Parts: sequence; C-alpha cells; structure tokens
Amino acid sequence: MMERREIFRELARRAAIGFPRGVALVYLVFLLGGLFAFPAPESGVSVVTATMAEHWGNPVTAALVQVVWSGLLGAVLETAEVPFHLERRTALWSGVHFLLTATVFSLAGWQCRWFPYQETWLCLLGLLLLCYLLMWAVRYVGWQQDVRAIRKGVGLQEEPERPVWQRALPYGLLAAGVELLLPWLLQLVDARDVPVLTGIFYPFLILPLFCFFSGWPLAKRCRLLWLSYPVLCGVLTLPCVFLLYNSSALFQAWVAAISALAGGILGVFLRKKGENT
Repeated sequence: MMERREIFRELARRAAIGFPRGVALVYLVFLLGGLFAFPAPESGVSVVTATMAEHWGNPVTAALVQVVWSGLLGAVLETAEVPFHLERRTALWSGVHFLLTATVFSLAGWQCRWFPYQETWLCLLGLLLLCYLLMWAVRYVGWQQDVRAIRKGVGLQEEPERPVWQRALPYGLLAAGVELLLPWLLQLVDARDVPVLTGIFYPFLILPLFCFFSGWPLAKRCRLLWLSYPVLCGVLTLPCVFLLYNSSALFQAWVAAISALAGGILGVFLRKKGENT
C-alpha cells in the first residue's frame, strides 16, 4: 500500500494527466454534437453554448473558462482509482471522491451553462452517478483479485489459485446486470414521449463505456478466456432488444461486442507491456 506522500504524488500525477483529457473530451462532445446536429447550425460548429457566450461577453472568453472547468472535471475523474491504493476505508474514500466529482461537475455545468434546466442537471448527475458506480464495481472486482494475488505472493494466504473461469465470473455477472436489468430500470424513470435514457444514453454511452472498461481488466487477468467476453456482451443485449426495444436496436449487440473487444485488446497490450518491463 502507498504512504501518504506517495498518495499525494499519485493524485498530482493523475490530475495532470486528466486535465487535458477532460478538455479534449468536452470539446469533442461539442464538435460531434455540432457535426451531427439536424438541422445543421447556420453559424457552424460552436465549442460553447450560446448562453455561455452571452454570459461571458464573447465566445473566446467563454471557451477559455470552459477549458478551465472541463480540465478540472477531467482531473477529478482521473483520480477515481486512488482510493483503491489506500490501506483501508476504500468504500468511504470512494464515496468522498464521488461527492467531489459531483460538486465539480455541477459547478462546471452551471458556469459553462451546460444545464438549460434544473431537470437537465439532475438527469446528467444521475447518469454520472450510474457510470461512476459501474466503473467502481468493475475496478473493485479487479482490486479484490489483485489483493488476493499479493497476499498469496507474500505467504499470507494459503488459498489455492482459483480457476480462470472463477476470476472471470464477476465480470460476467456485472455484464448480465448491466445488459439485462439496467435498461428496464432506466425505462421506469425515462420520459414516455422522448425516451432519452433508454434510447440515447444507454446504447451510446453507458453500454459501450461499461463493456470497454470491463473488458480491459478481464483481458489483463484471463489470458484466453477474455476472448469469449465480447461474444457474451453482444449476446446479453439480445433479450432487451426484442423485449424492450425492437429489431432496429440490434446495433447494440455490435456496440457491446466491439467495445468489449477494444477494451480487451488494450488490456492485452498493457499486460504484455508490464511483462516486458
């Protein structure tokens, strides 16, 4: 486990990495939103909202303010894994980190005028919480396996090494929960006229992010079995496609499979890189 000084260094290191990533992500969202907007905006693609540009006097000042806030948000999000390096109270410090993330996200959204209505803020904050919990669950499963490996390596645990399928099982259960149950839960709170949660956020944000970030650690820990995970992710989307959506939502199977495959390839690369160093 890390000492206090090392924790602060890790926080600073991750924050420095996350700042430009946050800026790039926010401006990428604006860019893609402008490119695929229909009808196309007459003034071209804008990287700030019109309300924000009016509030700050001109688009340039507004863009600079957005750089600062989006960078701060990226820096906070990048430090999400630091609580897992602490000796104890991992869940508590993860909760504190989420509250900090929610605060920065809310302040950034109001300063940058991302929330035209209070309902928009509540909806996005709820989605942030959902994504945070999913990523935390994936990281927690991997962290537990790392702790078991460390304890066994130093002779503190005599438990025999678990089969590969048992190490992969938690990821499969998480995938089943996200793909079989989550769409139904989102439908309960979704709008009836325009189902944004189940029609946009789930298939285009939550599903690919979860599959990618769960396939990544699985491939690092299970050398060959991870190859079946993209297939599993694709198959698990099918019940909801036909029961909750319709055949036009079959693309979700490809989104899940390709995202899990991309995460797995990255996990294999990182594993081989670690073995060669």
